[in-house]
Amino acid sequence: MDENITEPGEHPLSDQTPDQLPEKKKEKKKKDKKSKASRGVETLFRNIYRVHVEVSAMADNKANFLISVNSIILVLAAAHAKEVVTDRLLLIPAAIVIFSCIGSMVFAVLVARPRVTGDMPAEKIEKTAPNLLFFGVFTQITQESYVESLIGLTKDKEAVYPAMAGDIYCMGKVLKRKFQRLQTAYGFLLYGMPGGIFLFLVMQTILRIFDMEG
Repeated sequence: MDENITEPGEHPLSDQTPDQLPEKKKEKKKKDKKSKASRGVETLFRNIYRVHVEVSAMADNKANFLISVNSIILVLAAAHAKEVVTDRLLLIPAAIVIFSCIGSMVFAVLVARPRVTGDMPAEKIEKTAPNLLFFGVFTQITQESYVESLIGLTKDKEAVYPAMAGDIYCMGKVLKRKFQRLQTAYGFLLYGMPGGIFLFLVMQTILRIFDMEG
């Protein structure tokens, strides 16, 4: 009978020493932990990108809403200005309302206006480490430089996550600028519009009282 045939109940790896089995189990556990950690990091980056894209779209929608509202107000003001403004003094609150709408619209347009170019010229971008994940930056360098840099990035696994982190940081700076301008646009509409209307009503009431007394 062949001596290599395994007896019933005997483990096929029974010829290994007891010290080798725990080492293989430890290596397998380490590999499992690394794979789980890499999946967790990928999920983290994916969620961050998704949140940034959704927040950017939300800012654009708010800016488009402001543009539409201010456009309607300006059209109505231009159409009924002669009927509403019956005295020269009423031009002051009317001007406040109009300039508030214009200021709000300007900042809303700045939010919605797409920016596809970087802040640095192409020569400086090629000398520094460009953002290879944003088309507004890497399109300013040559195709050969971009292909070479991107291939080098894919080969170096340790450089992939820093590149993605840098891209997220740039997206965050753009979003911060967008929301600052959006906040200013809403500030014009929030304070300028009610203030102008309130002043208009007060001045109109005072003028009517003077007319009645006269």
